Amino acid sequence: MHPHKKRPKPRRKFGMRREQGAKEERAMEKSSIKYGGDGNLAKRVASLLEVDIANLNNHANDQNDKNSPQKPLFSAKDFSVFDHLHSRGRASTQELSEYLSAHPGSKLLDIGCGIGGPARFIAERFVCKVYGIDLTKDFCETAILLNRLCGLDKRIDITHGNACDMPYDDGHFDIVWTQHTSMNIADKKTFYSEIKRVLKPGGTFLFHDIFSNDTLKTSEERQIQLPVPWASQPEHNHLITGEATRDILKDLGFHREIWTDVTAETHLWFHNYSATDNDDHKLSKELNPALFIGKDFPERAKNLKKNLALNKTSVIQGVFRKC
Repeated sequence: MHPHKKRPKPRRKFGMRREQGAKEERAMEKSSIKYGGDGNLAKRVASLLEVDIANLNNHANDQNDKNSPQKPLFSAKDFSVFDHLHSRGRASTQELSEYLSAHPGSKLLDIGCGIGGPARFIAERFVCKVYGIDLTKDFCETAILLNRLCGLDKRIDITHGNACDMPYDDGHFDIVWTQHTSMNIADKKTFYSEIKRVLKPGGTFLFHDIFSNDTLKTSEERQIQLPVPWASQPEHNHLITGEATRDILKDLGFHREIWTDVTAETHLWFHNYSATDNDDHKLSKELNPALFIGKDFPERAKNLKKNLALNKTSVIQGVFRKC
């Protein structure tokens, strides 16, 4: 080879991942849950925040003008009453972040980022680059809007995509983060293999997820009260046990560092939880999980609380390291 001629980069093999990713997309399309609503979620959120989307570009240009800098219209914390779409909300995000070793040079990927609450929390607290990916286009558009409104759009990059076929290079991230994501995905091996692929050697995988209780041995025992926030029918419920998850991660070469059961804390939190309200008197009461998950979200949340009380499900915070 000529000494000055560059070697061609090896082509990545996408075939199998794309096939598995397509299966996950078809499964989500068949699900009776349509997250985000009718395709106008970002506009609806902007309206409830009393923001004119047409003027956002002008505001962004003013922010980029060093001679006339302007403060963002909101802070990330302003949205925290509605934008952490998982049990215990912002409190559980903050708890999981205590295990983070992130710095301004770190690259973190949030899989199943939703409307971006955790991504904004992390980007603001750790001043690092955060990437988010979600299968729901409405969520991605809303996340981008909220990032801009609180001035974090330069630190956060949102992609509409599939967790089982992610458009990132091998070893691209220092940290991968998920909250209440795995129960939406049927093919757990492909999901966790993709996480391993995009992590750097020695990288950290953190999760806060719901699992089927390890003590349940039969399929009848593992049946849960439906609908729940992630499933309406049994075929859409992809819970597995924590033990099975640990086995998959071990087989993939992950080392377990932390495994914390927060089921009791989650059950207690649900006693004071309102699925159709928020505690911020400055924001519209319509900015609540029901807007993003669906009008029947109160029933789904009630059933999740029942499943926790019946020991059908467990909630775990975990930290694993790629060997």
